[in-house]
Amino acid sequence: PDGRRHDAEWLALPGGVAVVELARASGLPLMLAPDALRAQTIGLGEALGAALAGGAARILVALGGSASTDGGTGALAALGARFLDARGVQLPPGGGALTGLARVDLSGLQPPPPRGVRCLVDVDAPLLGPAGAAAVFGPQKGADPADVDRLVAGLRRLAELLGGDPTVPGAGAAGGTAYGLSAAWGADLAPGVQTITEAAGLPAALAGAGWVVTGEGRFDRTSLAGKVVGGVLALARAADVPVLLAAGQVDAPRPEGAVAEVALARLAGGAQAAMAEPLRWLRAAGAELADLATAPPAGGPAGGGLSSGGG
Repeated sequence: PDGRRHDAEWLALPGGVAVVELARASGLPLMLAPDALRAQTIGLGEALGAALAGGAARILVALGGSASTDGGTGALAALGARFLDARGVQLPPGGGALTGLARVDLSGLQPPPPRGVRCLVDVDAPLLGPAGAAAVFGPQKGADPADVDRLVAGLRRLAELLGGDPTVPGAGAAGGTAYGLSAAWGADLAPGVQTITEAAGLPAALAGAGWVVTGEGRFDRTSLAGKVVGGVLALARAADVPVLLAAGQVDAPRPEGAVAEVALARLAGGAQAAMAEPLRWLRAAGAELADLATAPPAGGPAGGGLSSGGG
């Protein structure tokens, strides 16, 4: 995502289905340092091209963990699209350059596979607006307020020229990559958590579960908007199974259905310390949650429920 080359795999499933994960090719952890305006998705497009060359008849694209807010233009450019300025010159990579977009040329774009493309999204954000790709997720990728404004303007210009529907829930996933693949490649969007939990058999497993443990790097206000934690919580609530939440940092109130939460940053004395030794602090979090899960409720007999949780 910052122009350095690295290897990224795609997965071939039976029946000509290929799975390409954006995070493996264009994810934020692959950056030497966040660069909100110039980070791009060219690597994703190269992986998609490799899957096509490998004979994929259908592609599932897992969208999450993106470093960029380029509307998928990097990926589409790698597949043959051209994003041009007023002089007819190809724009440089990154969402920051899209404010200079004057024309989109899709004549050289490789066609999608014959059985289509499905984007698995982990958010329900639209492309634009206060809940959109740049406004909500840009700061997580290093964007300051001025950068966010520029990224929003670029994505708006892209939507004006590329067409499609930027208001669809999930269009803002992965810095708008879901929108770009939908508008230019006809991809449909599906909740990744629903697709994966059903494939993994989670609904059936919950029938015999006493507890569910879920979590992510940072539990915040976006966690319940289409992400894994929100999907697991919803399934657990429906099955009447209590949830224990573990996260690197907890920056939102305890959600309905969760009876306790623990933050690794609290246990370690800070976020940097937790990230320096994640396995150590995950084990510590597990031990704390286990104690909470087996503690008697306040004022009641042993063996059922919790009286308090971590934070």
